[in-house]
Amino acid sequence: MTSSSGPGTDAPTSPPPSALVPRGLVLLGGDPEEVTAWAARTVVPLVVAPAAAPWIVAVVAGEARVGAPYDDPALLVAGRPVPAKAGPALGFFEVDGRAVITVQGSGRRRGPRWVVWEPDLGLLRPPGLELAGPAELVRVAGADPDVRDELVDLLHETRSRPLRMLQAVMATLSLPLARLLGEPERADALDGAVRHEPQGREVDRFEDGVADSVRLRRELGALP
Repeated sequence: MTSSSGPGTDAPTSPPPSALVPRGLVLLGGDPEEVTAWAARTVVPLVVAPAAAPWIVAVVAGEARVGAPYDDPALLVAGRPVPAKAGPALGFFEVDGRAVITVQGSGRRRGPRWVVWEPDLGLLRPPGLELAGPAELVRVAGADPDVRDELVDLLHETRSRPLRMLQAVMATLSLPLARLLGEPERADALDGAVRHEPQGREVDRFEDGVADSVRLRRELGALP
């Protein structure tokens, strides 16, 4: 595995000691250079490697370098838009005891659509999120359309656990490297793997953007 600190001279910030590696990965089907550029702007450590064609995998590989309440690494990567030329993209994450799947096409539409599943409850409809349906998952994955009904049945299960649900969805869609959700540390050993550590200027840019958003919402009365 090689390591990339991205363009420029900023030194990557050090990960906190004894950090627990979160569970999450994104499969991107776009131009490799665009995927690399996307990964280089991360605020979460990522390991990026070629997967089964046409996919490139980006595995969440450490804690976020930004402060609370925006410090959930899996959720940060899940919500991050993928540029059109780097997509389409499918993300699989365990967040707060839920299985979270994101879908981003390769068109001009920005931002993910979501599938959120919780044990004992099944599929959820969180307010404010644009939801993705099974047919969209099948289409973006390039899977056989006949698996749609199998996917619907799977997502209506309530007795599974988040990790197993994510891996089962990936298997149903014939997507590679589902094992990395359970063993993210093995991403470093993939052929062609490159580790991308957050750069100081990217962290600063993110935190400045968050500060502006919070300040604006306070001015509009949306926050105390």
